[in-house]
Amino acid sequence: MSKLRTLIRRIIIFLKHFVYTKVYGMHIHPSALISLKAQLDKTNPKGIYVGEKTVITGGVVILTHNYVMGNGTFVDTKIGNNVFIGTGSIIMPGLTIGNNVIIGAGSVVTKNVEDFSIVAGNPAKLIRKDKTIGAYGQFVKN
Repeated sequence: MSKLRTLIRRIIIFLKHFVYTKVYGMHIHPSALISLKAQLDKTNPKGIYVGEKTVITGGVVILTHNYVMGNGTFVDTKIGNNVFIGTGSIIMPGLTIGNNVIIGAGSVVTKNVEDFSIVAGNPAKLIRKDKTIGAYGQFVKN
């Protein structure tokens, strides 16, 4: 039964990735892991870029449009490689999240995030810089 459940889940994830990339035109690397409960902005779907070995967990919202500040401006939101975005985080439109980054759960990211950073909070602030962040935003043993 668990093998069947795993197979069905993999099929659903494949189909969702197919819809995101082929139907909506989002730029999502095939190795990126996106929760079925994550919300990617479909107002400007071609403005979403997600790098390889990135994890976007449940409840994450990624925005690519700004109706308040720019009279309906469509912008690109870029997420680098090896990024982990914690549950319930919000990525505001037009930001660039660097490579090897961890974003804490429930964070509201309002500014660009540099490579090898750990950020958390509302608004998200730099917690520390750490060169040991590796694939899928996990810490790597030295």
